[in-house]
Amino acid sequence: MFQHLSNKEALEKATSVFRYAKEHSAFYHDKFQAIPEASTYDSWQKIPILTKDELYNNSYPKSTRMLTLKLPLEGTIMTSTGGSTGLARYTMLTYDEWNRFLERQAEALRLMGISEKDVVANLFVAGSLWPSFIALHDNIRLIGANHLPISANIDFDKMLFYIMEFKPTVLLSLPTVFVILADKILQQNLNLDFVKIIGYAGEHMSDMIRNHVHKAFGNQVKIESLAYTSADCGLIGYQCDHCDSNEYHLASDLQFVELFNFDENRVCKPGETGEVLVTNLERLSQPIIRYRLGDVAEWTGKPCTCGDKNPTFRIGGRVGDDFKIGGAYISMDVVEKSFSDYVSTHGISANYQFVLEDIANGNLKIDLLIESSDPETSAKMAEKIKENIEANISDIEEGEKMGLVSLNIQFLKLGTLPRSPITGKVKRLNDKRVK
Repeated sequence: MFQHLSNKEALEKATSVFRYAKEHSAFYHDKFQAIPEASTYDSWQKIPILTKDELYNNSYPKSTRMLTLKLPLEGTIMTSTGGSTGLARYTMLTYDEWNRFLERQAEALRLMGISEKDVVANLFVAGSLWPSFIALHDNIRLIGANHLPISANIDFDKMLFYIMEFKPTVLLSLPTVFVILADKILQQNLNLDFVKIIGYAGEHMSDMIRNHVHKAFGNQVKIESLAYTSADCGLIGYQCDHCDSNEYHLASDLQFVELFNFDENRVCKPGETGEVLVTNLERLSQPIIRYRLGDVAEWTGKPCTCGDKNPTFRIGGRVGDDFKIGGAYISMDVVEKSFSDYVSTHGISANYQFVLEDIANGNLKIDLLIESSDPETSAKMAEKIKENIEANISDIEEGEKMGLVSLNIQFLKLGTLPRSPITGKVKRLNDKRVK
């Protein structure tokens, strides 16, 4: 079980990290110069928030200002974020910090039900400094399970061949990868009832994607998040069998987490949605203090029936997972709902991209690009999907009537949508109006 720290105990550890960073890091010494101490929660909230730009500009090897270590470095591992929300940021950990993270992640996998009896297929992308593949290699080894290091760097037909050949009981990867596998399984009418657990990370898995994966792999498969993690911060939350799909226990001995309402400049109460601020309680080589992660969440405010005292929170997606038309902000969930009923039928995949682009005379061009194993057959549903979007988003419908908006539904062959060269993720929203 994960250790539980009370808010008072966690704050004490966080203020200890604050003092250490201020004394040993040039970056934090300057950033916190006007903050005399942070021994109470009121004084803690006066600590300025760490942004992604600050982390990018002051992290090794671009800069050594955030480090508390002596140079030259010894006994460290360098990793990188996937860069899906902007420029990739490098993360440096000592081996001791890395090993503690691996032990916690392995414990999260055990809570999912993975044991030494399982055959685990590691289907994450390897290389480009992305840590997921190599971290899971060690997680699987710590559990004692049998490891199939297949990776997602290979052709998906070859990946599926290895899966059918070795019949793993557990598959671990991104939701994007499971969508493509599901497309191919449905296309070939394959039976993969030997798979008992699908674990995902790196992206939110919507109900639409979850249903698509269940149709391909069968209802016997348990689909769960590996953990709520950040390449910058490490493991933040973990799930038990009583957690909903987007619900996590806080790893209170690892992270001090605040949910913040930036509009009102205050910490959120249970049930209120705010942005996630993270302070890592164990990473001292390059401290992470009040880091604005870019996710939104809410505290449930109730104890979990599993008996774990660590509080639970719900992740609500990424900040910016919506777009603006005609003065209104619209959630990407509305776009998904416009075609989710047709996914897994007519060859339609759950991988898509919603593209908004300004064109001549101030008009707006909107393209919903959806992958399909049979684009010609899928095209028969285009008009219905378009009608659903117009019915759900009145600003688009009104814009079309005024000749200011054009909405197009297009089906592409599987694997056509651009993917991150590092992680393999598909970017769901591509708002070209935002630079």
